[in-house]
Amino acid sequence: MGLNVNQRRAVSVTLRLLEERLADIERAMEGSEQGILYRRIARFTPKQREQMRLLITAMREEIRGAATQFHLIVEEQSAARYVIGTLSMSWESLEETRPRKLKAYGEVDPALEETLEPILQRLIQLLFDLEDAALGEDSRG
Repeated sequence: MGLNVNQRRAVSVTLRLLEERLADIERAMEGSEQGILYRRIARFTPKQREQMRLLITAMREEIRGAATQFHLIVEEQSAARYVIGTLSMSWESLEETRPRKLKAYGEVDPALEETLEPILQRLIQLLFDLEDAALGEDSRG
């Protein structure tokens, strides 16, 4: 007995997410990354990198085998939808950082309404503009 439709969908999604995470891990292994507020340092030895590559290859082979054996669903993904989903999570985080929401972490300096709030508002607007660009729209109007 194989997988029913819903089970096939669940296994497909789980293995697809694992495969995407493996791609993320590979990018992280290759080199350090510098942002404004973060620094990701790749301090893997050549031996670690090689071992990790071999394990990732083995994991992909297992995923390939499962995909073949169980006729798992291949999903064609829209990069624009990925960008929009990522931006939606970022928008939610920005909204939760507004001064009125920071009360959950303690007393809020009233000056933050004039200093932090405008920065968050600009970031949110730029986020929406980026979303529009990903969708191929000129502006929100």
